[in-house]
Amino acid sequence: MTGIKFTHSLAVKEAILFTALGILFLAPVGISKAAVVATDLYLRSGSFRTIDDRVLPALCFSDQESGPVELNAPVLSLEAGDILSVTLHNQDSEAHGLEIVGVGGQLSSVSPGTSETFEFSFPEAGTWLFRDPVNYPLNVGLGLAGTVEVHDPSATHDAQFLWFLGEHSEDWMVNYDAGFQVDTSSYFPNYFTINGVSGADIGDDPRAHLVGRVGDELLIRVVNGGLRLHSIHFHGYHVQVVARNGASISAPRIKDTIAVPVGETAEFLLVPHQPGVFPIHDHVVLAVAGNGVYPNGMIVFTDIQP
Repeated sequence: MTGIKFTHSLAVKEAILFTALGILFLAPVGISKAAVVATDLYLRSGSFRTIDDRVLPALCFSDQESGPVELNAPVLSLEAGDILSVTLHNQDSEAHGLEIVGVGGQLSSVSPGTSETFEFSFPEAGTWLFRDPVNYPLNVGLGLAGTVEVHDPSATHDAQFLWFLGEHSEDWMVNYDAGFQVDTSSYFPNYFTINGVSGADIGDDPRAHLVGRVGDELLIRVVNGGLRLHSIHFHGYHVQVVARNGASISAPRIKDTIAVPVGETAEFLLVPHQPGVFPIHDHVVLAVAGNGVYPNGMIVFTDIQP
C-alpha cells in the first residue's frame, strides 16, 4: 500500500490517495477543517453597580477565575464556520448550565464545584444569546446571560456595535442573596442597562456609542438578555432589520421602532443620511429610567459626522 498526503497549513486542506489491492480510495479534496475557538467561563457570585452608584448582588459569567467580578454582559466572538468550545466552571453552590438559544444546551446542568465543556457549531455569521437555562427565569434575572457574535470575515461594514439589553430587579437580587425564596411570578425591574451600564455611562462604551459618518454602513447587534420585551426607537434615522435570531432576512424591512422579544436577537443596518446627535432608546418610558429617575436607563446617542 502506498500513501500520499498533501497538507496546506493555512487552509488546513488535505488530499489523501491510497491504493490497496487494486482499489483506489480518494478522500475529498479542498474540505477545510473548522477552527475550534476555546474559552473558559467561570460562573461566580458578583455584583451589579447601578447608575446611582449602589452595589447589588448578582450572578455573573466571567473570564476571570478569581478576584472581584461585576455584571458586564460578556461576549464570545468567533468567525463563521468555527466551533465554539466553552468550558463552564461552576463556582456557585447550586447547579447551573449553558444554553445558546436556538443552537443547543437547553437541558445542560453542571454540578456545584465542577466543570463541563460544551461545543457549538456556527456555520453562518449571526448573533445569539447565551444564558443559564437552569432555574429559569431566576438565574437569567440575576445576571447569567451574554452574547455570541459570529463574524463574517468578508463583511464590508464600516463599523459594528453591540447592544445587550438587560433589566434588573433589586428585589430579586437582594432576596436571593439573603437566602429568601424569590417569587418569580412577581417581576418589577427598576434598573435597565445596555451592555451592563445605564444612562450617560453607555456613552463611555465604544461597543454601544454609535459613531460614524454619513454614508457609512453600521451594523448594530441587539440582544435581549432580559425578561421583558424591548422596543428600540431611533430618532433621526431609519434602519434595516437584516437578521433575527442568527438568520438573515432576504427582504429587510425599514423601520424606526423595532421590537426585540425576550431571549431573541436582531441585527440592524444603519446607513446615516444626515449628520447629527440623536437619541435611541426603549420605547417604554419606564425602561429609559433607572430606579425611577429619567433618563438613567436604556438610552444611547448617535455621533454621526458629515
